[in-house]
Amino acid sequence: MRSKWVVLAVLLLLIAGAASVYFLFFKETAALASEKEIQEIVETQYEGSTIQSISLKEPEYVVMIENEKGVYQIVIDGESREVTSLKRLKANADGTPPADGEPNPTDPPAETPPSEEAPPPTILTEQQAIEIALQEVSGKVDDIELDDEDGIRVYEVEIEVDEETEALVIINAYTGEILSLTWD
Repeated sequence: MRSKWVVLAVLLLLIAGAASVYFLFFKETAALASEKEIQEIVETQYEGSTIQSISLKEPEYVVMIENEKGVYQIVIDGESREVTSLKRLKANADGTPPADGEPNPTDPPAETPPSEEAPPPTILTEQQAIEIALQEVSGKVDDIELDDEDGIRVYEVEIEVDEETEALVIINAYTGEILSLTWD
């Protein structure tokens, strides 16, 4: 009886040792992309944009770009090399780049004193949210939901771009501002 326990204990130790060796030496971990790779991804996917900055916040890269539509923040997974988030931080009203001396788009907006005469904000209709989303991404609207995200009422608009690609556009339900664009 005692020999069965000894054999069982030895067998368990061998299995644990083999598993340790596998995880230490043989299991592949995805290598983090270099800044140069991230720059090439952005230049390819967002042609015509100027890269303002690239910063690594492991395992993600945060890239600031500017183009004729505005200033955007792109988050790219450093391991999979996929864009996980795209947020417009500032829109250029006339399509021209911001002039020197304008506020930095990453700075928080200046607070304005509340007006006593201002009417309460009204929420956009689903149709208005769909129109805004389709201006940003061409395709067929698959679904739309009104939701709360970080304390903000938003419309989540799913757009089928083609058979393999879908986009999720998050829109501020009061202002119509596109808060994020995620590709799937």
